[in-house]
Amino acid sequence: MKLKTKKRYILLIFLFLIFFIITFKSMADEENEENRIIPLGEADLLKVTIKFGAGKLNLISGEEDEFKGNFQYDKSILKPNIQYEILGETGILTLSQSIKKDLGLPIPYKNIWNLKLPPGIPLQLYINTATYNGDIDLTNLQIEDFYLNSGASQTNIVFNQPNLIDLKNINIKTGASTLKILGLANANFNEMDFTGGAGSYTFDFSGNLTKKSKVSINAGAAKIILKIPSAIGSKIIIESFPAVKLDIRGFEKINDQTYISPEYGKSDVKLDIEIKGGLIDVEVISLID
Repeated sequence: MKLKTKKRYILLIFLFLIFFIITFKSMADEENEENRIIPLGEADLLKVTIKFGAGKLNLISGEEDEFKGNFQYDKSILKPNIQYEILGETGILTLSQSIKKDLGLPIPYKNIWNLKLPPGIPLQLYINTATYNGDIDLTNLQIEDFYLNSGASQTNIVFNQPNLIDLKNINIKTGASTLKILGLANANFNEMDFTGGAGSYTFDFSGNLTKKSKVSINAGAAKIILKIPSAIGSKIIIESFPAVKLDIRGFEKINDQTYISPEYGKSDVKLDIEIKGGLIDVEVISLID
């Protein structure tokens, strides 16, 4: 009886090993690299939707009238799905793959996208990611709308030169993350809405602000850093629970919630910022030209 039981255990172990080997081989694919070039055709507006899993996402300006993408991955399930069509005068570019929660893949694995978007056409950019690392350089692009929805992540967003068209809305939602946005005055935006979990968030308003812009920030258990040139007329309203640390330099305190810069109200060009949240640490730095 004991011998039969022992044989059963050996058979079960053997079957488990076979299953493990088959599973491992199916996932341990060779490293892959794809390069794609997509001409835009007669489109006057480009809507770009990016659904990206865990990995590294790089995005910059590229050629005038085409999309270029470089995709590197070492699991076949990470192969990107790339679709482009023109509806009316709008080009619709969709780049997608299963996000991390759908995969169950062991870490580490390779997943890198290097994307180049065309600067010669207005862009509506929608990015949805899992846990990822992103460098998003929007310099020289014509951004009309920008949406980012991410899990726990590390993201850098840059506007090194003025956006050539009105950016209607910047909308960012993120989990526990580190986020830096540089050159925000160059974005030429009307409104920015940010919602974040615990993390560190830097909003640098360097650049050339040319109109009234409104910013709403809602975060919990977070460090928030605002860097604002002294030449920009700015008002900051902070609505938070009592447990909050404030370090605000170069602004006049109007009441317990409101701070204004010396240039605020002197022209139609101004920056209105509202911050809500609990357990937040707010630091405001006035940048001298």
